[in-house]
Amino acid sequence: MAAYCRVSTDQEEQLSSYENQVNYYKNYIQQNPIYEFAGIYADEGISGTNTKKRDEFNRMIADCRAHKIDRIITKSISRFARNTLDCLNYVRELKELGIGVTFEKENIDTLDAKGEVLLTILSSLAQDESRSISENSTWGIRRRYENGKFGMSTKRFIGYDKDGNGNLIVNAEQAKIVVRLYEEYLSGKTVDHIKRIFEADGIKSWNGKAKWQATTLQSMLLNEKYKGDAILQKSYTVDFLTKKRVKNEGQIQQYHIEDNHEAIIDPLIWEAVQHEHQRRSNYCEEHGLNAYSRTPESNPFAGKIICGTCNQAFTRRGWKTGDCYRKVWQCQERYRAKGVQGCTNRHVDETILEQAFMMAWNALIDNRDEIKARWETHAEFGNPLEQYRAVQFADITENAKHITEFGIDFMLKTLDHITIFESGKLVVTFMDGTEIECNGE
Repeated sequence: MAAYCRVSTDQEEQLSSYENQVNYYKNYIQQNPIYEFAGIYADEGISGTNTKKRDEFNRMIADCRAHKIDRIITKSISRFARNTLDCLNYVRELKELGIGVTFEKENIDTLDAKGEVLLTILSSLAQDESRSISENSTWGIRRRYENGKFGMSTKRFIGYDKDGNGNLIVNAEQAKIVVRLYEEYLSGKTVDHIKRIFEADGIKSWNGKAKWQATTLQSMLLNEKYKGDAILQKSYTVDFLTKKRVKNEGQIQQYHIEDNHEAIIDPLIWEAVQHEHQRRSNYCEEHGLNAYSRTPESNPFAGKIICGTCNQAFTRRGWKTGDCYRKVWQCQERYRAKGVQGCTNRHVDETILEQAFMMAWNALIDNRDEIKARWETHAEFGNPLEQYRAVQFADITENAKHITEFGIDFMLKTLDHITIFESGKLVVTFMDGTEIECNGE
């Protein structure tokens, strides 16, 4: 005989119940001369609504299938399972193997003829009890949300710790990482690029390892908690049995608490990042791009060269003529199929693009006084991203000299895109919205 024990939380009083169950059944089986002790299988702090994460339960079932167990004893149906279907399926499988389950509280022996009828009724009640507990728990959580009371884990949350009252407090060292992330993003870099930078610089993530995921960085950029706010119920549980959670897209009420804790990122900067995120998404959709500049370290103009004929992005190709190798940009719609010409726009050498960028930037500096009035208007009346760019460009260009060498980081920070026309004309558009026309010949 084996025993199965389980408690569904890791609270102190439940752990005491868990230990009591284990000790009780161990003594019960070993002191009964008609039984041979086959072991205790016990899951601690695990929900009974499904069996996927109940390691000990699954190990017990595997041992039953291996004929290591002849009978199982457990405290009650709710300890065995709160899911009617799971409960009946396992009981029937064990019955076919000649293994009975004794539920002490309900006084049911599954090998008894009446056992399954009673089991069906009682396990349904157990499942309904689980549903009721889940609904009551959800109701309580939402009432606390309405009153602005909530808990928050900081285990995987870079930038904050919790004080003795559970309130968020800034972790000064981690906050530097968050600030740098926002700065790098607004300097034109993608999360994939920033990931590589952070790893190369040995910057440690929440787990103490210098290993980052681009999705983690993206979620940090969109997390309102860094500006001091908190949005509650971003997701919710749709099935109390499977515990499946889905994104809340208006199905249930959300709660937005402003100035809940000290901000790491200035709200204006945070809003600018949200606008930049949306701008990149719209840009990719408009110009037929799957991603916004994947590897700028080796391909700085990726995604930034736009066709003036069909509005699609150019791609880089390597052309070799004799011993000469050229990096050439061509509209991605130039050839829709092998040998079939699509877009009629011209190609352009990468060296021409570098020269066009430098010429346009130098022209922007020469015309700074004329452009300055627009920057001042955007700084006062524009959206957060326009405000940020206006101040950024005013600062960069103040007392600036002409550039004579092409720099990738500077280009990423300032260039939005370059449009290529069949006439040979190039239009360089900067992040602040300034457009400078150049000749690509």
